[in-house]
Amino acid sequence: MCIDDLRCSTDFRIRAIPPYNFGLTVHKPAGWSLLTPFEIFEEDVLWSPVRMPSGEMIGLKLRSVGTVKKPEVLCNIFSHEKLDVERKREFSSLISWMLSLKEDIRPFYALAQHDPLVKALIKDLYGMRRTRRPDIFPMVILAVTLQMAPIKRSDQMMNLLIREYGEKVTFDHKQISYWPSPERVATAPVKELRERCKLGYRAQILKGLAETISHGFPTLQMLEKISAQEARVKLMELKGIGEYSADIITPHPGFALDVWSSKIFSLLLLRKKPESPRDVISKLRNLAEERWSKWKGYVFTYVLNDIPNLSRKFNLNLTEL
Repeated sequence: MCIDDLRCSTDFRIRAIPPYNFGLTVHKPAGWSLLTPFEIFEEDVLWSPVRMPSGEMIGLKLRSVGTVKKPEVLCNIFSHEKLDVERKREFSSLISWMLSLKEDIRPFYALAQHDPLVKALIKDLYGMRRTRRPDIFPMVILAVTLQMAPIKRSDQMMNLLIREYGEKVTFDHKQISYWPSPERVATAPVKELRERCKLGYRAQILKGLAETISHGFPTLQMLEKISAQEARVKLMELKGIGEYSADIITPHPGFALDVWSSKIFSLLLLRKKPESPRDVISKLRNLAEERWSKWKGYVFTYVLNDIPNLSRKFNLNLTEL
């Protein structure tokens, strides 16, 4: 694992459309990381490296300097060279996109007037936003390692990939491990990937995906500019990426149900445990589209980050699932 030392710092502030809760957004209650499993979140401050679409590594130090109703985020960018005005503007726009600072979720919150589930969700997680990442390869790794594996097994594979092939990035007196680049994985022997990272059959798939992406593939920002269906079709052109994996990778908010989450939504929407979780996925997706339309992705994210509270409020055993 190589080490990248970033010493130049540039700071600026970005205002967000309220309501915006920085802590809930960058450090989800379910434990979802913003950029890497090894990022640091302490006293409402986040430190994390990130790889830009150009391949450049930078360090981020982010913290809230406003309130939920008057939100503002202070951003410190750590890089090899001081940022000029143009690059500062570029990074400001990118971070705003990553943190959904300019996304207006008030229409989603308006659904609470006639939807008891949404009403409960926004009461518990008021101001939480979805997030995006600028580099597509970590999302590809996530999608591949989630295939036919329990969460514990997926976490093992991802952590090993970061340990064996990732980068250690040093900035602001912190050293944080980050995901491997597609170029690094593309040059690794399949046998080595399989043995070092416990990938099994996924080693061949991941190496092939790394080769394809390193030779040129649309960024997540590019995919967001086309329709959700076009983005899904484009992602499914990647060998080893099916509908479920494409729903995980895409920047368009979706309803990526698997066996576990279908059980949760079956109890919430149908009020019963499904006899076959896989068989009910299509029905649940249709219900979500009819009930929440463009906001179904937000409902999905909010639900998975509010399971203990929903269990109590609706008298359901969601936590046991």
